[in-house]
Amino acid sequence: MEALSATSPPTSFLKTRRGRLTLALVCAVAFIDLLDASIVNIALPHIRTDLHFSVQSLQWVASAYLLTYGGFLLLGGRAADLLGRRRLLVAGTLLFGISSLVCGLAGSEGVLIGARLAQGVGAAMMSPAALSILTTSFHTRGDRVKALGAWGGVAALSGALGVIFGGVLTSEVSWRWVFFVNLPVVAVILVASLRLIDKERPKAPPLRDFDTVGAGLITGGMLLLVYVLVNAPSVGWGNARTLGELAGALALVVFFLFNEQRHSNPLVPLSLFKIKGLGAADVTQILAMAGFYTMFFLVTLYMEEVLHYSAIHAGLCYLPVTVGAGVGAGVATKAIPKIGTRPLIVTGALLGAAGVFLLSRIPLHGTYLPDLLPGIVIMGPAWAWCWWACRMPQMGVCRPTRLDSPRR
Repeated sequence: MEALSATSPPTSFLKTRRGRLTLALVCAVAFIDLLDASIVNIALPHIRTDLHFSVQSLQWVASAYLLTYGGFLLLGGRAADLLGRRRLLVAGTLLFGISSLVCGLAGSEGVLIGARLAQGVGAAMMSPAALSILTTSFHTRGDRVKALGAWGGVAALSGALGVIFGGVLTSEVSWRWVFFVNLPVVAVILVASLRLIDKERPKAPPLRDFDTVGAGLITGGMLLLVYVLVNAPSVGWGNARTLGELAGALALVVFFLFNEQRHSNPLVPLSLFKIKGLGAADVTQILAMAGFYTMFFLVTLYMEEVLHYSAIHAGLCYLPVTVGAGVGAGVATKAIPKIGTRPLIVTGALLGAAGVFLLSRIPLHGTYLPDLLPGIVIMGPAWAWCWWACRMPQMGVCRPTRLDSPRR
């Protein structure tokens, strides 16, 4: 009996009620974090009118969240390991919820942008903690593949669904509700985290293990770079101020690389880039994200300011993106373990480039069907394939390919 017990397969956590609720929790975190990267785009014209934003400064409403989210994501992962996953998830969710409330109540552009920066930091604490909970909770390969597939599918869909939800909320209630809608979700995540996730007692780590300097350098460099790009058209690309700020952004990135090379426990071990194909996958993902969220920003302003669509009309125009992203995520989840990442990364990158090209040729007085729809349809699966194909190998749920394999 003992021998039989020792060789019996491990039980499936996913088949238990607690396992399904844990999966729902981490998927809710992925959904709300990426939803807030896109839900605000439909509301931008209304925010601009109410808070008297200029077109240049309006970009910060979208960019501020993404910059601190991306810049502190690595630090969030390190903090989850050192301080405890539940502790960081709860703290990040509280910060995210409070900053969402401040965003919704904001009466000036400075308050809104500041709250969006804080919101991004909260999301950067939530996301890695939730993903770590997922990978440590689902032990069997079958459970982990299914859980990561659900997590990735929800994450891929949330960006596209955000613009639809944003359109409905802005038209039917107010642009402020694109932020207030986070509050009930935050409450559910907090309660579920405290009930489902076991409390940890991590040892107090030394401050140097966090590499806060590295996180500050790379986030500061990206913020300064975006600031330069936003202001350069009005200041002048050849102006001494623009050139000085560009040099400052470059210096911060160089200092970040120097810090990572010298740090005993860096956020980004530069040896990672010895893995063949990792750099190419990262660049592909950056370009895909840039194209996807730029599309939301510019096409939304075009539909609402030039074509005079209502917010809900503009949001519903993105329905093909949502369908395409959902289908693309499903295809990626099933195909990548069989064929590897390269086919989908290449196909997704080519489709994304084609979609951006088509949308870049929108005429001044265009119409939806011939001028917008083809590019929008293409962007859905392109986004899902690039994003998900670059993520799955890092989680160990697909077979190695030349793109994924370490250089020997």
